[in-house]
Amino acid sequence: MGPIDHLPTDRPLVTHWSNMRTVDAGDGELVHQMRGHEHGLDDLSLVMTETRPGGGPALHWHVSDETHIVQKGRVTYIIADSVFTVEGPVVVNVPARVPHTFINAGDSLLDLIAVFSRDDFGGYHPLGPNPLLHDP
Repeated sequence: MGPIDHLPTDRPLVTHWSNMRTVDAGDGELVHQMRGHEHGLDDLSLVMTETRPGGGPALHWHVSDETHIVQKGRVTYIIADSVFTVEGPVVVNVPARVPHTFINAGDSLLDLIAVFSRDDFGGYHPLGPNPLLHDP
């Protein structure tokens, strides 16, 4: 199968924030979701997060692979039994079905983009509170 000579009409080339679902995920995290199947994409979805210092999601897993793109910021991760801290720019890969979480370990807003290998994120399966979060 070769290239096509026209743009598919069922796929927008640009998705504005107003066409994305925004979720206050709690614990200092605002998530902007783009479910692939709602935007003409067959094999991926993404989220863009705004995570305050000390904030992060619950411990959870997905059916899909997940790749985090951290352009700027300091992030501490738990991925399965590994705990580590990275500084952007960096890409972090989270395999499907592996429990994971993170916390913004820096002192400014973290902008993180997470790309998922399914058009529906592969579900969100929480396992409990984020063990990296500390009460003030």
